[in-house]
Amino acid sequence: MNLVEAVRAGFDGQVELYPRREGLWQLILPIYHEDGDMVDVFVSRSDADNRLIRIRDNGLTLMRLSYTFDVNTPTRERILDTLLANNGITLEEGEFFLDSKPEMIFQNVMQFIGFVQKVCSMRLWQRETIRSLFYEELESFVFEALSRFRPKKNVTPLKDYPVLEVDYLLETPRNKPFFLYGVGNQDKAKTAAIALLEFQKARLPFVGVVVHENIEDLPRKAATYLTRNADKQFPTLDDFRKTGVQSLERLAA
Repeated sequence: MNLVEAVRAGFDGQVELYPRREGLWQLILPIYHEDGDMVDVFVSRSDADNRLIRIRDNGLTLMRLSYTFDVNTPTRERILDTLLANNGITLEEGEFFLDSKPEMIFQNVMQFIGFVQKVCSMRLWQRETIRSLFYEELESFVFEALSRFRPKKNVTPLKDYPVLEVDYLLETPRNKPFFLYGVGNQDKAKTAAIALLEFQKARLPFVGVVVHENIEDLPRKAATYLTRNADKQFPTLDDFRKTGVQSLERLAA
């Protein structure tokens, strides 16, 4: 049985194959992206084993994704790596593919299509990357714009209490460093508030600074508790970018 016959048999004849070049066929299936475009799926013989069928995207998935997102940060790379591992997909030179036995072609094509739809989903990348990139963007700003304060990451001021960690320690001329926390959710707000309180009880000299992803997203109780223990807060990362350098310089003077 040749490749085209094998694919048609796997789909009980309910699929059309359109030849794109020698040895490569596109599957015509009524499955679409969110914007209405048909999902691009191609088949050919596997490079590794001629008995297998290679399900592939011909490089079109990442091209499509690049119109709205570039996979150019550690967070986005981790998201993509997780999707690849969870779906058994391989990425080589910009193309996704999955090798399948002929008798499993229908199931594996459906799995491949589901993977492609997830990669191209605006909702996935907007939700996951925006949420995760807050901490990456804060770190970049700290080490670039605040380099004069010699920032150190993940510092434990109380050596006998290593669980209390400061996101960033910023040195100041008067030996009263800034303990800076990024807060992107309620759990991190609680962690930062408890740590700042314990540092105060230990009578450490420091200025507690908190940068929120968005303080308005915090429940009132968590925001109030954090306010009681922080010396300076920035309601959003954008606000910290705009006024953080000047504010910390004044506090350090």
